[in-house]
Amino acid sequence: MKSLVLITLFVCSLFAHKVNLFISNENDTINIYSYFANGKPCKNCKLIIKNNDNIILKDTLDTNGKYNYKAKYQNIEVTIDATGGHIAKENIVVGTLKEEDIQVHKEKEKASEYEKIVLGLFILFVFFFLLKRFKR
Repeated sequence: MKSLVLITLFVCSLFAHKVNLFISNENDTINIYSYFANGKPCKNCKLIIKNNDNIILKDTLDTNGKYNYKAKYQNIEVTIDATGGHIAKENIVVGTLKEEDIQVHKEKEKASEYEKIVLGLFILFVFFFLLKRFKR
């Protein structure tokens, strides 16, 4: 029982260092923004842009976790490497990207995190309820 609680706490702590990737299109320029789960930017993280398996660009994000890229290809893969195994990767089609505000995106993601927390707590409650029920 104690090991289950410890495993649950360990898994929850893994999300603290999750790297998020936000990509938008503005005037045929790809705006790349990467940040951690706590909202802090991914400063000087490695950026790799690929088309199929060909590496188009290797660079680093600025101190705000941002990078602007003039797209030459329609299908690209954007990878952010924050070292230590923290990687965010997204395949995009340049023509289908929407113009979205980063603050709106962060608010949506924060709401999604709250839903996951509530769901996780509900599952734990049901698990312990059933465990207590079957032990009788």
